[in-house]
Amino acid sequence: MHSNQKLTRIIAGRTVSGTTQADNLLTLTFDDGSAMRVKVAAGYTNTAVAGDKIVKVQQQGTTLLLDMETGGPLKIDTAEATSSVMLRDKAGKLEYAD
Repeated sequence: MHSNQKLTRIIAGRTVSGTTQADNLLTLTFDDGSAMRVKVAAGYTNTAVAGDKIVKVQQQGTTLLLDMETGGPLKIDTAEATSSVMLRDKAGKLEYAD
């Protein structure tokens, strides 16, 4: 698994405040008001836990792994290897897109 240094620099230390999933779109909201939307593979089920901090992000192929401070890694199966992750700040400004 390869480190996604760019996304890690942006979201490391943010606390997940909630998650929602509608069809193949997983949304993680953070305590600072930002939101990360991930197009997930068919059949993916949301297993994120609110209240945990992100330590680092790893990514390889269609696997996105969020290493959490206390809850262990959150494995997300993305719909595609690229163009699956978008992060916007609380004002809606784009912070990251892949």
